[in-house]
Amino acid sequence: MARAFTSRMSCVSLTLLVFLISSTAWAQIGPPQPRAPSGGYSLGVGLHNVQSRWSPYDYTIARNRVYIEGSHGLGDCLEIFSRVGGSNWVINDIETLQPGMIRDVSSDGYPLFASGGLRGMCWECDNWSIGLSLEAAVYSGMEETVRWSFDRYQELLFDPTVEINAGLSVGYCLERGIVYSGPLLHLGYARADVRTHIFGPNWTVEDSIDAVTIRDKPGWGWFLGWQRPIGEWGWNLQLEGSVLNEGFGGAISCFKAW
Repeated sequence: MARAFTSRMSCVSLTLLVFLISSTAWAQIGPPQPRAPSGGYSLGVGLHNVQSRWSPYDYTIARNRVYIEGSHGLGDCLEIFSRVGGSNWVINDIETLQPGMIRDVSSDGYPLFASGGLRGMCWECDNWSIGLSLEAAVYSGMEETVRWSFDRYQELLFDPTVEINAGLSVGYCLERGIVYSGPLLHLGYARADVRTHIFGPNWTVEDSIDAVTIRDKPGWGWFLGWQRPIGEWGWNLQLEGSVLNEGFGGAISCFKAW
């Protein structure tokens, strides 16, 4: 009986893991409890993707982050954390030349990003707990060339993108793990200089410079996650899914604390 239950749980866990990896999410918030003990540390790796609509300019943004995360416990209920890794992102249907002329713009590979934040538990009673998480991230700038026709093309020079992610996490201890859920907030800002080059008669060149602003202020959503120990070496697995403005996603990470 116990073996059958373990087998069913393994199948459920594997299904959820595949589902999350193939989906998308804005920020991995986590449960109310910090990862690192007081005065201690944690180290892990993570992956999460995202696709949602940024308002008020209504651009659909897709992003994939792969990172290393470390944290340091400032107390029993508070820690600081940082993430460093690569991020691939795509802006869908960007219009920079004439109305109706749209094109997807994407980064070249996985440029560097870095973030830092605070995570802490502010209330706990029996199996229930409440915590907060705040992360500020900066992404590398991006350059993209879009050729609309043989005689006109554009250079898009993106400044570093800035994001702020926050979440209120409500957790419930379930057997060895914890199930958690709550609202999340996303703010983002990106700006690009758009340089348009048009070849005229006798190969004369007409150049112009404009700007495109991409902003999310603010984007509200909801997240649901599960964290539990795995194996006998002190490792933990964290799975999380979320919904946001016209978007849906998921994230996965594995970490160890000492």
